[in-house]
Parts: sequence; structure tokens; C-alpha cells
Amino acid sequence: MTKALPIGQPRRIFRSELSKPSVKGLTVVLVAGLSVIGGVSLATLPHHAGAPTVPAAAPRELNAQPDQVAVVDAGTLRLRDQVVRLSGVEPPVRGTSCGGDQDCGAAAANTLAAMIRDAPVACRITGVDELGRPLAVCQAMGTELNSAVIAAGWGRADTMQPELQRAERTARAEHRGVWASGHDSSW
Repeated sequence: MTKALPIGQPRRIFRSELSKPSVKGLTVVLVAGLSVIGGVSLATLPHHAGAPTVPAAAPRELNAQPDQVAVVDAGTLRLRDQVVRLSGVEPPVRGTSCGGDQDCGAAAANTLAAMIRDAPVACRITGVDELGRPLAVCQAMGTELNSAVIAAGWGRADTMQPELQRAERTARAEHRGVWASGHDSSW
């Protein structure tokens, strides 16, 4: 049996108190709203189909001295303040196993670092990737780095680049780099 509340006694109803908005909270909401509006505006801009192109303001060539070059991964260099992707190279990400305890991504990056050690790097911009980063064919000490990474077995080649595809097939057949364990890498 339920106990009835006396009619003459006021009941307590619990409601959450809505706090008055703070200036900081309004600022966060305003910035978020403007970000959404800006994103929608950019999404509605016309896109051109076909091969990626280089923005007009981007330089066609990037050159850097050894102390101005950093290896991000086996397919990405930073020349001075510009990040450049090696065109046609898909390296393994750090943490990817090559069999055993070897980290393929780290080994691939170390191989590229050894190729450019103490050498100036020159890159010819060939386009941009889907994230807007410059794609380039880069050289150090007369060696084309794009094909050298693939030939050493530390990356997959773009299917649209036959020369790099041949280098990948040779690296696989000779069990170099990620292909050394004899199994097809899963990255």
C-alpha cells in the first residue's frame, strides 16, 4: 500500500537549475558555430576533377641543406618548414610488424634517413595529395629517393607508376625490406 501525501503540505519538485551562460561558454559556442559555417562554405566550393594540381603559389622545386631536412616517415620529408610526400610511395606506418619484433615503419624511416644523411635534398613538386600536401620526386646525392625506398623494400608503389611497380616486384622477389620475412605484408 502506498502512502498518500497530505494535501495541505507542499510537495518538493526537484529541478536542475540552469546556470546563466558564461562569457567563456558563449565564446566556445560562437567559435564552434563559425567553424561549422566555414566548413560548409568550403565544402560547397567547386572541385575540379582529374589529376591533382599544384596551387599557383607553390614553388615547383624545393631544395634544402642536410640540417634543414627531417624524415617524418619513409614516404614523407620535411624540407625547412614544408612537408612533402614522396610521390608514388606508400610506406608502412610505425608500429607495423614485419615479422618478429621488427617495427616496419621505423625501419623504413631509418632507411630513408640513411639515404639522405649529410646530403642536400632537392624535390620537384608534381602535384598534391588528397590532403593538399605537395607530392614530389626527390633526390639526394644523385639518387631518386622515391624509387630507392621502393627498391629497398620499404614501401608499396602507386599502381599508376610502372617504374615504381617494377621496383616493388623486384624487392618482393629478392625479399628486401618488409618482404624479407617471405610473407605478404598486411599494412
